[in-house]
Amino acid sequence: MFKGMDKKISKREQLKLILQWMDEAEAVVIGGASGMSTACGFDYYTPHTPFFKKYFSDFGEIYHEPSCWQLLYHRYHSDEERWAYMARSGCVMLDLPAGQTYTDLHALIDDKDHYIITTNQDAQFAKVFDPDRIFTIQGDAHWMQCSRRCTEEIYPSEETLQKLNASIADGKLSAELVPRCPVCGSVMEPWVKSFIFQYGRYWKEQAVKYKAYLESHAHKKVLFLALGIGRMTPEFIKIPFMNMTYSLPDARLVLINKGESEPLAEIAGKTIALDADILETLHMMVEMKKEAVNCA
Repeated sequence: MFKGMDKKISKREQLKLILQWMDEAEAVVIGGASGMSTACGFDYYTPHTPFFKKYFSDFGEIYHEPSCWQLLYHRYHSDEERWAYMARSGCVMLDLPAGQTYTDLHALIDDKDHYIITTNQDAQFAKVFDPDRIFTIQGDAHWMQCSRRCTEEIYPSEETLQKLNASIADGKLSAELVPRCPVCGSVMEPWVKSFIFQYGRYWKEQAVKYKAYLESHAHKKVLFLALGIGRMTPEFIKIPFMNMTYSLPDARLVLINKGESEPLAEIAGKTIALDADILETLHMMVEMKKEAVNCA
């Protein structure tokens, strides 16, 4: 059995208990959302950030939008304009180094049996964790899809994105560079949940593998880590994690995010909820883990 939490304890004591739960766990299921990347400065939502100014200021000036989120949903006049932004955005996501939250999380998980589900589309998890153990439930920048969904196939995007990004002029591409479906000739779309999303073969395979992992560990000591999950899409990770913590006999749940609320009363004894900066918290845990090893 996991050691439980039966009283209000300090943050450092909570972090010690999380580390103990990690050590005791037979499996760690990680759920990561936008807060993991935002904490590293990779902020796709907040207007006028240094991140936006560094990589997207030209698009912001041309299309009068202050954030990546707004540029994503901007009503462009042509595919040449929209794909120019998509190419820049995809290249930034794929070219950025792994952020500290991700490298610290990897250091904490180490060789522990684990699986990841993420709503993030920026491919950060795949830079430090095994892609075969990641369920990208809302797609990611590594792939493209047909806008008409004439096929369930998705296609590697990186080579195309790099070529397009190098050819942007005044916030647009030439018409012949707009990527098109090899089957029906329609304009392609990034494989991310936006206006169009293909729940095709690849997505279904990921979903089946994730479900099988959960089922095979249902009666083991499972630690659920919900990191950087706000109010936008709790139905994909946070709510299922809470339900499984409640129903599974030997599960524990850790929630870390700025503004994180108190845990539900029904699972309070099995949950640690931290209203905290993820970057600082994960790094503190890494340092505490090193101290424990050095003192052993």
